[in-house]
Amino acid sequence: MDTIFKLILLILLIISSYILSINIGIWSIFPVWILCGLIDVSRHKTMNLKLLKEYFCGKGFLTFILSPLNLFSDLLSLRNLHTFKVEDLPKEHQDEVNDIISLFDKKSKDIGKRFEDAVGDNRSMLFYQWYGYKLDETIVDFNKDYKYIKTIGVSLFREKTSTSRHFGPLRITYRILYNFNKVQNEGSFIEADGRINKWKYNPLFIFDDTLIHQSFNEEDDLRYCAFIDIIRPSYFENIMKLILSGVGFLLKNTRSIFYKNWKMI
Repeated sequence: MDTIFKLILLILLIISSYILSINIGIWSIFPVWILCGLIDVSRHKTMNLKLLKEYFCGKGFLTFILSPLNLFSDLLSLRNLHTFKVEDLPKEHQDEVNDIISLFDKKSKDIGKRFEDAVGDNRSMLFYQWYGYKLDETIVDFNKDYKYIKTIGVSLFREKTSTSRHFGPLRITYRILYNFNKVQNEGSFIEADGRINKWKYNPLFIFDDTLIHQSFNEEDDLRYCAFIDIIRPSYFENIMKLILSGVGFLLKNTRSIFYKNWKMI
């Protein structure tokens, strides 16, 4: 049923695009793009005027620009639950998630040492891999060629530090966050489209990060999170990998654009 609904939406979008192109030519791209954006943002459960403004005119603008690609990835993929447990993923995905989480537990002290020089920065980030491209080889195990995991990094929030509300740009992957230093208080959490995950109770959180979200550390302790992107389970796995590879090539030197408020290590 989900696949049939997606095909109907695709057919309707193609037909409407064709009709508009006949009547108004190249300018048809603008109403079609806006339509894609409206379909995309309407997935939110917390929809309101503030959210629409943030999506079309604020930090969601890049997500809006990429909405045709994100909607296309929806057509190729299994149902999007917005937030996930590991067991919601296919077995091969689960195996890679469990493998990388175990690795972060084993290497937590080594990771902490890499951040010792970033004492004065409230938010710091380190990438071992970025869309499949290897960037940091200080921990060799993080340079493994995974089949589904394509980004591996670490984010550090110092005391009393939070992000603003924002959207991730791409839905070809899902975001995995893992609080491997195991915070002990409730004031360290993430809110994603109205869903709150407190790291004290659930150190692992998997979600669609093109939905609006915000991270908080209101405690007097550090919060380390593994920062992982995994390819979405799909009916057309090779096409998804090909698209992500192309995106990774185009964006491999642009991390500072997405994380301009972070100190890169």
